[in-house]
Formats: sequence, C-alpha cells, structure tokens
Amino acid sequence: MATPEEPTPASLEGQQNQAEAQTDHTHPPATGDVVDLTEKPKEEKKKKKKKTSKAKKRGTGFEEFYCDAPMTPAEHSQETEVIYAPHRPFVDRIEECIQRFRARRRLSSEREYLFSRYLYLGGIDASVRQFQSTRNIENDALEEASKSSVREMTADDVIQRGGEGNHNPRYFNPNYPEHWDVDFTGVVTGYLSEHLPQLAGGNYNQFSMGVDVILNFLKYVDRHEVCPEYADDLKKAQRICKQALGEMPAITELTTLLPGPFNTALGILHKPDQGKDTSDFDTSFGGEKPMDHKTAKIIYAVALSTVMGSKQTIIPAESSIVDTNEMTIEVRGIQRPNDATRAKYQTVNRHLTGYPDMQPCGTITTRPVVVRDGWDNSATATIPPEADKDHNFILEDDILRLLKLGMTLTMTVHTLSSGLEFIKCIREIRPTYYLFLPQELMLQYKEPVPNERPARSIYDDEDAGGMDGPQVDEKDI
Repeated sequence: MATPEEPTPASLEGQQNQAEAQTDHTHPPATGDVVDLTEKPKEEKKKKKKKTSKAKKRGTGFEEFYCDAPMTPAEHSQETEVIYAPHRPFVDRIEECIQRFRARRRLSSEREYLFSRYLYLGGIDASVRQFQSTRNIENDALEEASKSSVREMTADDVIQRGGEGNHNPRYFNPNYPEHWDVDFTGVVTGYLSEHLPQLAGGNYNQFSMGVDVILNFLKYVDRHEVCPEYADDLKKAQRICKQALGEMPAITELTTLLPGPFNTALGILHKPDQGKDTSDFDTSFGGEKPMDHKTAKIIYAVALSTVMGSKQTIIPAESSIVDTNEMTIEVRGIQRPNDATRAKYQTVNRHLTGYPDMQPCGTITTRPVVVRDGWDNSATATIPPEADKDHNFILEDDILRLLKLGMTLTMTVHTLSSGLEFIKCIREIRPTYYLFLPQELMLQYKEPVPNERPARSIYDDEDAGGMDGPQVDEKDI
C-alpha cells in the first residue's frame, strides 16, 4: 500500500500561495492554481441608504373627522380683506370660493359629477372647457403667474357675464338678474328632493355621497365667511342636508311596505270579477304565498274591531267599490296604535295558527294637495272642491313609524259604498322638504334656431318626394 510522501518546503510554499489566492477574491487567481468554486465569495459591505419616509397620502377632504389645516394670520387677513372682502360683489366672492374649494378637495369622478350638477341647479356653468389646462399655457406665463391666477385660468366653474347676445339663458348672469335669487336653501332643497334621487336611482350610497359633497361645500363657505350676509341661509341649508339623510332611507323602505296588509286585504275582498285582470293588486303577505280570501277577511275583521271600534266582524255583502281616484295627499296627522290596540293584536296572534303575525294598525289623516313637479298637467291642476275634507287611511305600525308629517303621497284610492277609503297602489312618495326648481327644465334646453325648411302643404307632391325633394330614379343616373 502506498504512503503519502512527506511535504517539502517548496510544496508548503505553494500551498500557502494557493490558500491566499483562494481568500483574495479581488484579484483573479494565478494560472495553474486550483480554485474551489463551491466557496461563496464574501459580499462587500453595502452602504446603508438613508430611509426616507414616504409621503403620506393626502386626504380627500371628505373623511369623517377631516378638518382644514389652520391658517396663518397672513392667510386669514388675505381672505377677509382681499378675497372675500365685503366690498366685493357676491358673484365674485362665490365664484372664487368654488374654485378654491375644488383646489383644496380631492374630488373623485363621482363626487365631481354630483357637485357639478348641484352647481348647475344654482345657475353656475361647470361644464368642462377644452384647451384650458396648464399644457396650453406658455411657460413664461406660468412662471410669472401666481397660484390664484393659474387657478382662474384653468377653472371650469365660472359665472356667465356676457352682454346682449353673448350670454346663455341656462345660467345666471349678473347683468340679467331677472328671475334669479341667492337662495342656498332653495337650491339644496331642490337638488336633494328631485335631482339627486334621479341621479342616484335608488342607490342610497350614491345619494349619501351627493349629500356629503354638498354639506362639505356649505360648511366650507360658512367657515371661510365667504358671504356673512347669508349665514342664516347657509345654516338652514345644512339642516336640510342632515334631514335628507334621515328621510330618504325611510322613503325607500316605504315603497316596499305600502300599501300594507290591511289595504291589500281590502283589495282582495273587493277585487273585480274573476274573469277580469287583477294583476294590479299586490296580494303578497308576510313574504310568503299570496294572501287568500280567508286571511284577508281575518285582517279586516281584527282592524275593524280594534282600530275602528266596531263590533262587526264581517264585511257587508252590499259593500262594493263605488269610486276610484288618483290623488296626491299630504300627511297631516299620524295616530299610531296605543297599548290597548297592541295588546289586542298580541292576543289574536297567540290564538291564530298557520298565519303570519299581524301588525297592529293605526291611522293617518291627510288632505289633497297639488305638487308642482314640472309636468304640464300640474300647472293647470286644481285642488278638488273637497280640499278641506280630511281623508283617513288605516296602515300598519311598521309603516306609520316611517311616515312623517308633511310627506306627500301620490296614490290610487278606492272608496267603498260604506264610505271607507283604502289604498290600491302607491305611485310616488316625496319628502317633507320637496321643492321643484324651474332650472330643472333648462337642463336639455337649446336656443331656438330659425328653420329655413318650408312647412308642409297639401300641395306637396308625395310621389315627387314632398318636402324632401323629388326622388331620383336609378335609370336617370
């Protein structure tokens, strides 16, 4: 067996050089030296980079507890003595306020659209203008201009100030102030009662977003003292916003609950003949199968004995529908069931098996009204002769707790031969603060243009094409 030879001094020196070459990775190894490729080179110490704090995400200005940053004395003096000085016309102050509000709030596309439609109802042109961005302004002008000047040059929210033949009648113009008034409450009321519900389309989240934008703007105007002469009007407009947030969810729920089980029962008991169409009656009850004739009779009998105070438990055979009207009524009084009525309903529900629990009923007192809503028939509508006559309707307590004095309901009402009135169906429910603004009708308005096309005549030759001119035969081409 072979044994390893004893190392010589020369070989020891070579091994030492080889080890130094392996540890020194800054220079390439000498030719002929053996390198261990499995050994990882030592990493150089990297210079530690200073950690820079990331810029905090700037708020939108619509957070729940958002508050504007405090102003310096110079900024406050600039606003009170220059920008919103009392000697400046209101038109100039509110125009600059709207522009500064947009600059200090991060409006999303939805919020910007909702805010622009609110400004439109107030007579302010907020349409997007082409070629007004900073890209279309020369660099020299941008360098010399201040922030306020750049904001004015690029702003979309402006108030019309054109002269004769150069103004749009859709918007307010201080040179033609006829039929225009400064009314923050009126604009907010019309926007929240008619315009915004149509934009939201039943989506409460979008409706509350629109209210939030308007309330934020009104607080901004009030806090910066843009127009102290309208301070009371601004406070009232803010109260309307908060009132709308409470009433609109109730109206949405009322549309699903009305006309209620009691009125549905009367509709079934007095529905037309079986051969006729009865699809206009909502016969659902308790979220289950449609209400049958027996259930309808029980609901009526219990309400008759508790709410109306009658001992009669069945409907007279001669009772029938004698009149049907569509009316708009205003809620004047709400009588919710008392403790005695609730106790009677609890007793009945304990003894009834196989039927959904019946809700205790109360009554509402109403009177006919005329609501101006922009339709042609409302302009000539008149209150019927019995306008001073109260109309009472029986409704469940779940409905009564949502109704508020001053709400208006447009509905179809049946009158029985016994004099009892009940609701067939509900067409529209309006809040207590409802107001229709004439500016709503100007949304699609266009200036009339002279038509040079001749009017139709009995002498027009239809075979020759009439007003469109003679028809050309393909053979003549």
